[in-house]
Amino acid sequence: MRELQISFITNAEIRRWMRILTIIERERDFTIVALSERLTISQRTMVKDIQAIKSHFGETIELRSLHSGFHFDERDRVRYQEKKEELLENEVLFEIIGTIFYGEPVALAELAHQYSYAESTLRRFLVRVEPIVAEYGLTLTLNPVNLVGDEANIRKFFFDFYYSSEQTPFTIRPPEGLHALILNELSGKLGTYDLGTGTTVSAFYYHLYITMVRVNQNQFVSLPDWLKTIDYQEKDFQLLYSLQARIHHEYEIYLPKEEFSWVHLSVIAKRTIHRIDQERVFSQHFNCWEGLEQVTSDYLADPFFAQWDTDTLTQFMMSFFVSRLINEALSPVLNKELEEVRAMVKQTYGQIHEIHSCFLQKHAQTLRFSAVTFEDVAVSFTLYMDMLFHYYQPVKQVLFLLEGDYLVVQSICLQAQELLGKHYNLLFLPLQELTQERLNDAQIDLIVTNYRPYLLDYALETEYILMNSLPTAQDWTRVKHQLNPLIDRIVF
Repeated sequence: MRELQISFITNAEIRRWMRILTIIERERDFTIVALSERLTISQRTMVKDIQAIKSHFGETIELRSLHSGFHFDERDRVRYQEKKEELLENEVLFEIIGTIFYGEPVALAELAHQYSYAESTLRRFLVRVEPIVAEYGLTLTLNPVNLVGDEANIRKFFFDFYYSSEQTPFTIRPPEGLHALILNELSGKLGTYDLGTGTTVSAFYYHLYITMVRVNQNQFVSLPDWLKTIDYQEKDFQLLYSLQARIHHEYEIYLPKEEFSWVHLSVIAKRTIHRIDQERVFSQHFNCWEGLEQVTSDYLADPFFAQWDTDTLTQFMMSFFVSRLINEALSPVLNKELEEVRAMVKQTYGQIHEIHSCFLQKHAQTLRFSAVTFEDVAVSFTLYMDMLFHYYQPVKQVLFLLEGDYLVVQSICLQAQELLGKHYNLLFLPLQELTQERLNDAQIDLIVTNYRPYLLDYALETEYILMNSLPTAQDWTRVKHQLNPLIDRIVF
């Protein structure tokens, strides 16, 4: 469960359970000692919680005690998720957020009476989540209980709370008819876009529905004039804007042109890694910031990128920076990443993320990202570049010189194809071609062997890796890292 939602759980025990489940769902194996230290919970409480979790979820999970700790697995994922939702059925803050979303804020005293809480208790619950909403640049009033702040920030909060997080008994979803309305109205017009987007279908509907609900409450966004001028000219925007009359007719909500632009900008700010044609158009139309070309040029000036298609990388990097600067122009909070994403990037990418943070800081005068979400931009930049490093890495020639049992050798060949075949050209020389001349003539970037005598029999000038006779996961990681040092995790 996302930390954003967990913070709104009032029951301390359930809150602990959800944090425990979030970790063990991802890592599967754990020890009481390590988990209790990580969550700053006593070992005695942790043992009690694990026993209670096992009892509540029953046969929907496997929670097996091992010599080295515990192993967790989901036996029935659907039922498991349902039983997780059951734990939240009486969570008052989730219901209160729903009243705020629908524009029906209620005074603290009335809410306390409605949910049979002491007013001081409910006030304490609300005070505890104030730092969470403050991260969105918002404040929480009590009379009535409501979110106050920039409208763009409020919408970002609702989007993260309802779409980017897990389903709960209180999750609000766009009406089913909205999808049918758009398909019917735009029949034959969908699928061919100038700008495109990397966002998902459901994310688009959440952006649109949140906008509809907020506008129906007379809550409007304000966009920079220069950005509206650009966006209004886009063919993709005009397609979206053509829904105005139909939405008004079906839902009795009139969305001004500026609100459609808000939805459009929210969607197109999520860029792709595979449509260079759309990224080029996006940057050409929306890049109003000087110096971005120099920023990307500086990044790709490293000799490491000598064999890469730097023109392609430049185009995607430009698109990324333009998208984040559009968010910055609307509200810096739009660049905010969830806590889990920040933690994962720092833990998984380590030094690469630090390098990216330093790089962005070096060009702070040009990029001018807000200090509030600078680290979030660094996180998303690391994730985006990691995808580009995988997707556009140079195609290298890898020669395998393998020996051993014939079945083992064939098994290693299959592993190589599965782990490397999508990104590199693999060469397995037959016996008659295994000569010094053939090795010298081949344009080989890396030689991989599990047979040490080959290192002595042939004067290998090409870089090589000696694996174990039966390659381990670490051996394959070494091969991948040698081929592309920017890859420091197994994702193939």
